[in-house]
Amino acid sequence: MEKDHYIGVDISKKTIDVAIYVKDKTCKGVFPHETFQNSEEGFKNMKKWLRKQNVVLCKSLFCMEATGNYTYELCLFLEHLGVAYSVQSPLHLKRSFGLTHGKNDKVDASRIAYYAYLHRDDIKLSKLASDSVRKLKVLIAERKSLVVEMARCKAQLKEVGEHSPSTGTVERTEALLLFLVSQVESIENEMSQTIEADENMKNNYKLLLSVDGIGVVNAINTIIATHNFEMFDNARQYASYIGVAPFEHASGTSVRGRTHVEPGAKMLKADLTGAVRTCINHDKEIRRYYDRKIAEGKAYGVVANAIKFKLLLRMFAVIKRGTPFVRKPDFLC
Repeated sequence: MEKDHYIGVDISKKTIDVAIYVKDKTCKGVFPHETFQNSEEGFKNMKKWLRKQNVVLCKSLFCMEATGNYTYELCLFLEHLGVAYSVQSPLHLKRSFGLTHGKNDKVDASRIAYYAYLHRDDIKLSKLASDSVRKLKVLIAERKSLVVEMARCKAQLKEVGEHSPSTGTVERTEALLLFLVSQVESIENEMSQTIEADENMKNNYKLLLSVDGIGVVNAINTIIATHNFEMFDNARQYASYIGVAPFEHASGTSVRGRTHVEPGAKMLKADLTGAVRTCINHDKEIRRYYDRKIAEGKAYGVVANAIKFKLLLRMFAVIKRGTPFVRKPDFLC
């Protein structure tokens, strides 16, 4: 998308570093630069400064690193103004320009602005997740931490039981485990209520659950990661984001030169592992594919990655069609 100005923003907890790409005769550009507070007042001062630089916001594109909560308020400010912006993963930007966050903020902001200019024709605009998606994200993270604690309690009970000490450890650990179970149930109820209150999310959630192997956690994590299927146009884009895309450099026995994937996205890929096992055991089409590839000498990891991609294709297909997944008849598998 062609814009008059491309603005790079390097965000930290307290400040935002802003640079404007201004094209010159060399096309390398010059970068007017300023630092503001990462606050509502700072954003207003940024707006005034940009106006002095003859920047028209509605004809500009902002680009910034994804920094979690530090990014949120600026995105909210820009959305209220109707300004286009794109949030890019820090890892992706570093790979593109060799950015080293924190060593030279001015360089970082300038390069982010230049990145936006270079990729102006294919850069994807960002949009804040809905309140429902943000709420689910908090709840699923809380649930995950409690599930980890539950596993620790169970392991402790097993260890204590094997040594049979005459202490109250077992009783206290069992009581803690029961409490954790009740808290997980409470969180799951709140997640269900959140989904039910959002009609579009409820429909997408039910469609995802219709796909063999996709359970509650995978369905919710996918809704969160895709902003309820608003962030990615197709399964291949999402697969690339989480590191599941069928790599061109995948050989029969290994996947070489793996793409760099954000830690959070890696967890989304890992969460699909259980879904793969379920499909291999219960989905005849997937089972026959798995057996055929293993017989051809393919490594399990390569085949599992391909099955994950098949699952993503199915998930995006049911959302696009708006109808539940239907298994092929056995004679077609």
